[in-house]
Amino acid sequence: MGSIDMPQGTSRRRVLASSFAAVSGLALSACARGSMSRPAPADVVSVFNDNPTWAPGFRAAGSELRPLSGFRLAPRAVPNVSNYQQIVRMSAQTESTADLIKWWNGYRLRDIARAGILADVTDAWDEAARRGWSDDTALRETFSHEGRQYGVPLYKSYYVVFYSRPVFKRLGVEVPRTWQQFLDVVDAAHAEGITPISSGGATTWESSIWFQQLVNGLDHRFYLDLTAGRASYTDDVCRRAMALWSDLYRRGAFSSPDASSTDVPGQFTRGSTAMCLYGTWNTGAFLDTGVKEADLGAFLLPPPPGGAPSVLVESGVLAVSGHAHKRDAALAVARAWLNPAVQTAWTGFLRDTSADPGVVPKVDTVREVAAQVRRERPAQAIRYWEASPPVLIEGNVQDLSAFMIDPTSAQATKTLTNMQHRADKEWKMWTS
Repeated sequence: MGSIDMPQGTSRRRVLASSFAAVSGLALSACARGSMSRPAPADVVSVFNDNPTWAPGFRAAGSELRPLSGFRLAPRAVPNVSNYQQIVRMSAQTESTADLIKWWNGYRLRDIARAGILADVTDAWDEAARRGWSDDTALRETFSHEGRQYGVPLYKSYYVVFYSRPVFKRLGVEVPRTWQQFLDVVDAAHAEGITPISSGGATTWESSIWFQQLVNGLDHRFYLDLTAGRASYTDDVCRRAMALWSDLYRRGAFSSPDASSTDVPGQFTRGSTAMCLYGTWNTGAFLDTGVKEADLGAFLLPPPPGGAPSVLVESGVLAVSGHAHKRDAALAVARAWLNPAVQTAWTGFLRDTSADPGVVPKVDTVREVAAQVRRERPAQAIRYWEASPPVLIEGNVQDLSAFMIDPTSAQATKTLTNMQHRADKEWKMWTS
């Protein structure tokens, strides 16, 4: 996920940035017509994405897809998220488009589905349901526009609390099962000079992580209504969520708001940080940067008082371009994507959970999460970043970032008021 630029005044830098954007647009257009979107060889389907490190995973999944669909995968990546999105939008309705496109679900998917960029893959979901590869009707809805599906789950991640087992042992604490026990862990870490929770992202989408967690944890139904435009950011649940967030700051629970998530694995290794709330897709980052598998744990955060077990879910999208070079081949791949053999290869590379609950990689941390989800059956909600119209979310993320820098009661009230004003405007724009 890319960062969000914070507001700034008109300056020479802005003028230069505008000039650069114009030049970049020409470069992007050339790229969209070039090697990124050329037709793939006979038995290959191209996959356009924004993560170059996933190439081995796509190839592994492609090896399993070949006997099932007749096609393997050729990943083509643009590592800059903003550039990637521009290229997809520019090339999607031309002869330069790729066959398969990695995207985001929820309103970000609806945004390009209603523009005619994607092909209908409802049949792929129907087949997965028939074969027992996915029975998650709530997840299916987040891949929908006007009752039809426009992508299949590329992955399914849960937002969990990663924790350092050695730090917990040093503090003499157990995995918390209640909100009060969670607060006790926070206080114990703080008393020992250990950062209880790494929580940065004051200039990125990550500022929404604790907001979504607390609102959904307090009232799952309200979170669904809020993100659908049926409830207000100034309502009581949001005010209570901000009060809980502010109280955690008062307790010294969090790192500096400008902390980077890329630093957390090293902090776990040094024993300087106890916990981090993040998507399970980040498991590999911990293991690849020196955290021993036996030292890494994860759990679903207990709900605050009055709440019920719930969890935020992030699901990437594997979509078929409406103007794919090999549309039939891409649709065949989409129908086979949730096959357990394909998912085993793919999630084994990602070290993350799958939309098929029967497929779990051989990673203890992920297996713990999957087992807790099966045991507790928490209510699942789409991650905030995809849960409402993109312009609304991106503006609200900036307001949440401002709160992280000044997590006071007065700032909380201002934040919620600003978010609701934006919601009033953007929902009208979305439905017009």
